[in-house]
Amino acid sequence: MEYLTALLLGLASPLGAVMLPGMLNMSVATCSLEAGRWAGVRFAAGITTVFTVQAAIALIGANYLRQNPDIIELLSWWAIPVLAFLAAYFFFKWYREQHSEKSIEEQREESHVDSPYAEGVSVALVNFLAIPYYFAIGSWLMADDYLDPAIWSKTAFVVGAGAGAMAMLTAYAWGARWVDAHAHYVTRHFHLIVGSIFVLLAGVQAFRMLGD
Repeated sequence: MEYLTALLLGLASPLGAVMLPGMLNMSVATCSLEAGRWAGVRFAAGITTVFTVQAAIALIGANYLRQNPDIIELLSWWAIPVLAFLAAYFFFKWYREQHSEKSIEEQREESHVDSPYAEGVSVALVNFLAIPYYFAIGSWLMADDYLDPAIWSKTAFVVGAGAGAMAMLTAYAWGARWVDAHAHYVTRHFHLIVGSIFVLLAGVQAFRMLGD
């Protein structure tokens, strides 16, 4: 029973990291619009692979991370300049798109996604905040006895986390054209929105770290 509970908790856990609009899911939607739904699904699989490994590091290595809090603190500090750099990168891409002589639709048609899975992996690798995210969630669930600290329960949770992330990202890949039709501003200004999210995250992270 504890394994089933762990699996269900894992399935629900990506809600805070993947469900809400952000770099990962909007990247999947953009790939789907540029290269087709199945390319978007492969892109999502690349993200999910890294996401699952990060969740495993945080959950299965929770005791080690708890005994070495300097690792989490280092990741948290490094997140600030990385997020700021990513914000600048996405703002530049948005600026270049908006000042191009070609329409967004024409630019999409000319875009090439040679290896969706590999590109999904590369996008997910810069999102190392998943490790502190899952470390915090896992520690809370185990402290309140919702999640059994046994290795097989943690494994079931990680499997559920990967499955939940893949399901949510696949929904973005499959529904990208619906999103584009009903929220055209979001997809048209994707890079501006993601850049703004990174500015917000960098600000929150800096405030949190400097306030401790």
